[in-house]
Amino acid sequence: MEWDKINGMITFTYYNEIEKADEFYRVLMGFEKVIDVDFAKVYKVSEGAHMGIVEGKRGFMKATEEKPVMLTFMVDVVDTWHEYLKSKGVEIIQPPKEAPYLKMKTMLIKDPEGYVVEILEFTKKPYGS
Repeated sequence: MEWDKINGMITFTYYNEIEKADEFYRVLMGFEKVIDVDFAKVYKVSEGAHMGIVEGKRGFMKATEEKPVMLTFMVDVVDTWHEYLKSKGVEIIQPPKEAPYLKMKTMLIKDPEGYVVEILEFTKKPYGS
């Protein structure tokens, strides 16, 4: 039997106020909304990579105060994102900082309900070209 490869991924997060999360990811982050039902939305982040937001009272899981998930988005230039997000009033937890052990530069922000979002630039990719 031939193995059926995985060709994509969706990470779902859960919100009390899905409208604020929708505006954050669709408008501020610029992600294309590809699925929109009343209690859930899915955004294309890049080819094969998606994220979804779900109304916490109606989804399979529930929204909680504790957010033990970090969403990491890989970009070409983290400093550009830093200036953009700062100009939009986004809460910046950590400004761009180099981490030489992985040859990367990273910053941390919070989304509207407290999920930590990492914007990551590899200065030398640890895999591929």
